[in-house]
Amino acid sequence: MKKQLLIVSTLFIAISSFAQGIVFEQGTWKQVLEKAKQTNKPIFVDVYTTWCGPCKKMSKEIFPLAEVGAVYNANFVCYQIDAEKGEGIDFAKKYEVKAYPTYVFIKPDGTLFSRALGSMPAKDFINVATVALADLSDPKPIEEWDKEYATRKNETAFLLGYMDKRSKLGKPNDQLFDEYLQLIPEEELTSDIVIKKYINDGQQMKVNSYAYENLLKNRTKYFAKLFGYTDLYLMAGVVNTMREAAKLKDDQLLEKAIKAYDQLPGNTLQKQRDEIYMEYYQRTENTNKYQKYATGFCNNYLMKISKDSIDKKDQLTLQLIENQIKSGALAKIDSVQLAQLRQYSAHAVRDKISEALNNVAWKFFETVSDKKALNDALSWSKRSLEIYPENPMWMDTYANLLYKLGKNEEAVAMEEEALELVGKDSKEGFKNTLQKMREGQKTWN
Repeated sequence: MKKQLLIVSTLFIAISSFAQGIVFEQGTWKQVLEKAKQTNKPIFVDVYTTWCGPCKKMSKEIFPLAEVGAVYNANFVCYQIDAEKGEGIDFAKKYEVKAYPTYVFIKPDGTLFSRALGSMPAKDFINVATVALADLSDPKPIEEWDKEYATRKNETAFLLGYMDKRSKLGKPNDQLFDEYLQLIPEEELTSDIVIKKYINDGQQMKVNSYAYENLLKNRTKYFAKLFGYTDLYLMAGVVNTMREAAKLKDDQLLEKAIKAYDQLPGNTLQKQRDEIYMEYYQRTENTNKYQKYATGFCNNYLMKISKDSIDKKDQLTLQLIENQIKSGALAKIDSVQLAQLRQYSAHAVRDKISEALNNVAWKFFETVSDKKALNDALSWSKRSLEIYPENPMWMDTYANLLYKLGKNEEAVAMEEEALELVGKDSKEGFKNTLQKMREGQKTWN
């Protein structure tokens, strides 16, 4: 209780003392660590990418707020790092950053002690600092849990606490979850504790795990308790296994993922079979096989989805959200978040299908020289614009494909239209592309 009062009073004093947003340190990560040691303060790091919309939203709308700056400036040495540039690449790997924006809280000795994720309102972001300060005062840091694991791995209570601690730090729990499930009696496999663990860690599973086998075996029992997410977690297991196979370049492990995929109920599949193969061969840089499965995915699936069916699915999704709002199920979400949810839901299917077509078309533009294949890609790009008209990114893809096929005038005209529509952050890149087209230079590597 005393610790909580100390944290609250610290935050109150901080809010009263500053009148500016977060002040981020300049310089290298080594210099930031050195300042943290000198000031005896923990470090807050905003890990972002240049293309991340929520990252930009936080930087523009939340970080500059006085009440936010008061808390963070008083309690932390603050720093920002691009996960895809310079030392940010190694930083993201070391601290296992896999989504953006991620906020990591680090001791002066470089030890991670707390993390959070995503765009959020100011009050929630201030609460992130409160939680981080509480984590900093935790009398049992992760290093102690790690040491105890070898001798206490057969204790279910210990495993639950260990998983909770690791979850707070964004660490995977798939192995620990398997060990826990194998320790408890069968009648507890659908208990509330297990359900909570599936909700927290279900998307980390692989198809050769006990957790996956248990979920598949008891799918109907879990379905209601997991709010219909059972099949989403099972598909995540397939995708995780495929990505592990790609990392290892293990074709046999890929086939295990495909075999598991084939066991899933057909009416619940969120991905197509060709799509699984396509991603595997993209990750393993097998261009010929990638093209084969990408062509199948686009021609046999994406191109056959009608605009009317996309619109109907989006309308249904939005109606479901409205029903949840009316029922009070989303009462804890503030008006800003509700508006964002409505905006996303209104076009979720449109965005997903058109983006899939655009992404494959762009990949072909970058890697393919065969005219037939490029014309296929052009048709996919054209379809993406029929589904989502006047999207400047999709228009840029279409223009580049036209240009690579030698249709220079059409390409220039399309890129000029895209330039008019694109946001300020991307204009320079579009201008460079347009200049190359006008000068007859290659727009691809």
